[in-house]
Amino acid sequence: MEEEDSPFLIGTLVSGDSFVDREWPRKHLRTNFRSGINTILISPRRWGKSSLIRQVSVDMSRDKDVRFAFVDLFHVRTEQEFLERTTEAVIKALGKTMDQRMADVKEFVRGVVPQISFGVDPLSEFSLKLNLPEGRRDMQDLLDLPERMARAKKVRLVLCIDEFQNIAMLPDPVGFQKVLRASWQHHKAVCHVIYGSKRHMMMDLFNKQSMPFYRFGDVMFLDKIRREDWVPFIQKRFASRKKNITADVCDFMAERMQDHSYHVQLLGHAAWLRTTGRICTKAIVERGLQDLLNQHDALYHRLVDDLTTPQLNYLRALLNGVERFTTMETIRRFSLGSSAHVKRITNALENKEVLDFVGKKTEWIDPLFKIWLEERFWGGRLRMI
Repeated sequence: MEEEDSPFLIGTLVSGDSFVDREWPRKHLRTNFRSGINTILISPRRWGKSSLIRQVSVDMSRDKDVRFAFVDLFHVRTEQEFLERTTEAVIKALGKTMDQRMADVKEFVRGVVPQISFGVDPLSEFSLKLNLPEGRRDMQDLLDLPERMARAKKVRLVLCIDEFQNIAMLPDPVGFQKVLRASWQHHKAVCHVIYGSKRHMMMDLFNKQSMPFYRFGDVMFLDKIRREDWVPFIQKRFASRKKNITADVCDFMAERMQDHSYHVQLLGHAAWLRTTGRICTKAIVERGLQDLLNQHDALYHRLVDDLTTPQLNYLRALLNGVERFTTMETIRRFSLGSSAHVKRITNALENKEVLDFVGKKTEWIDPLFKIWLEERFWGGRLRMI
């Protein structure tokens, strides 16, 4: 019997039928992009920021005078790499053919000699390397290249920069931010969309008055996908493979994964694999969940090994329903040291991307890790304190 492909996409950008609603932020972003409003999008990792931006680019694909360029700073560690990746993305976005792109390189890349490498498909794949002289004499011209090209081609360019918080990894992060801000604030044909997954670092970059990018644009905090949107989405994905799942089972699935975008899709995939008949039940979802816990067991053991005893004690207190961590009773009961130590613990857990703190609310970055701690690491001993 021919095997079907999964209706759920895992670990990749989603759009179209695989994208879950988010109608309001999509409308908000479309308006910002058409209006040339710089936008900062912040949310924890795997909440769907990149997929949202990609979906908006699909929504606006019929706008002939709007183009999107995508830059990922995840592996960027130098100013030169930043300029190379940005220049490369802009040339790809504004040139439809390789001949057009080569012509654009000759016309718009000034002051440096670019090295161009072609991929497996030379008609569509290429990468750019710039031989920059010492100092920043040619940096300004390269930073203004997106504006010059967009004006020349009479389009609105939406420059999308992912993992922007990694700019802090550059040799002179504040100095480079000052150079960027000085250039970008004069751009009229380019709309900058900046997004990142480390909330506290992004907040520092854009909400501190002492930082160059303070009040650079419209700051948006991406919420989780609503439960009322998850339920019909999951039902439609199962129905696309001629399988049924009731609304209450869909609700149960989203609730188990705390409505986290990546993890709901992950559990949906695991449950779909387990559904050998026509109907997916809660019992099948639980079996899929146990499959995921088995798959992640070694990974989570390594993660726990990287946590200190006080950090584990804090997580245990959190799972026991503690809300006030600096009281003498909580500190004594869970061996947290002191109120000052509690602050260091929360900072460490945030930096290690175990927890995210949204105002007074605490979010688990990985809800599957939370379940693993409850059911497998501590099990029946979780509340024996």
